Amino acid sequence: MSTTKVYSLHGKGLKLNTKEDIEPYLSELKGIPDVEEIHIGGNTLGAPACQALADVLKNLKSLKIANFADIFTGRLIDEIPTAIGALTDALIHSSTLREIDLSDNAFGPRCAPSLVPFLSQNTHFSILKLSNNGLGPEGSVIIAQALEQNASAARRHRVTGPRMMASVDPTDNQPSVSATSGQFKTNFRVFHCGRNRLQHESMAAWGKTFAAHGGLQEVRLYQNGIFEPGFPELIAGLSSCPDLKYLDLQDNTISEQGSSAIAKALPSWPNLETLNLSECYLTTKGSSKIFTVLKTGSNNKLTTLQLQYSEIGEKALVILAEAILDHLPNLTSLSINGNIANPEGKAILEITDALEEHGHGDALDELDEMEEPEEEEEREEEAERRLDEVGEDDRTLKAKLKKGAEDKSVDDLANLLGKSSLS
Repeated sequence: MSTTKVYSLHGKGLKLNTKEDIEPYLSELKGIPDVEEIHIGGNTLGAPACQALADVLKNLKSLKIANFADIFTGRLIDEIPTAIGALTDALIHSSTLREIDLSDNAFGPRCAPSLVPFLSQNTHFSILKLSNNGLGPEGSVIIAQALEQNASAARRHRVTGPRMMASVDPTDNQPSVSATSGQFKTNFRVFHCGRNRLQHESMAAWGKTFAAHGGLQEVRLYQNGIFEPGFPELIAGLSSCPDLKYLDLQDNTISEQGSSAIAKALPSWPNLETLNLSECYLTTKGSSKIFTVLKTGSNNKLTTLQLQYSEIGEKALVILAEAILDHLPNLTSLSINGNIANPEGKAILEITDALEEHGHGDALDELDEMEEPEEEEEREEEAERRLDEVGEDDRTLKAKLKKGAEDKSVDDLANLLGKSSLS
């Protein structure tokens, strides 16, 4: 793509409060014919400046990428809803838009309603990046429900006699019906929503949303404080997305219940290439269920498997080695550091041999923080005893107590983030 079709103010550190402040840059933007990308992150915009920009956005007939990440640093939370609403409303009718990035803005739940008109009505975009926004479960549900409405709108807008297609093309902007399964799929392909404290309370809404769209290929929900009760509904929804290639659930508490849900869903994702379950407290029992399904050959396109610091013991790792040997010939990146196994023991040796059998001897990441396996069975017995006594495993309970003690309200968090740059 020619750089003349890209307009960028990225990282300039501009403070644009008013229409007059932003006018020189809007003149530059209007001087680019058929602009396809706009990047304004790393600056701070006030509501009047956003409205002025919105007036220009409405007339961009070739826009494909709108990058509005990190544009409200230092702004009061009260002015952000109007500002972001102006920008997204301007794109409601954009039929060329493929990607919108709203990450690293301190929305909090009170800003979520401002995004609803765009998210529920524009059925053309394929990629939505919405990470590190302080949404919390309340704001998250609002976003999920808006996207579910989007899927309903896509069904209504589908032309009579839809074009059948056997493969999914992220650049395509027309809803489709799969030629093989007959399943309806919207244009929604890629969703990033990490570091938003979605928590398990919002997972039912997200499960319904993913199922309604049906064509997700990449979903990243890392660091969201999701505990295991939320995973069955979330994963059930994602199991309706047969084209899923990339799933990132890092740093949530999946445990045995969530692992069972993932194991059940794996055959629904024959094109899965990357699975990130690091820091998810899978446990030996939970991970064994996942690895046992991988042994059936359900996901032989898997290239990257991340399982670090997830309380996985040697029994489960032996099953993983068998899965790699028999059915994971394309696995070129495996991370299991921080789990419970002797780096020179039977399980690791079998994993190494299996990878080498496929010519991927360098696929295994470092193992410098592995835990000693001697006490694994004792810890499993202790975990079961605690589960019987308090109804929750020890680590989950501790995590909940710690989070409950540390968390402020989501609005307080959003106010705090609004005064400083989000990382």
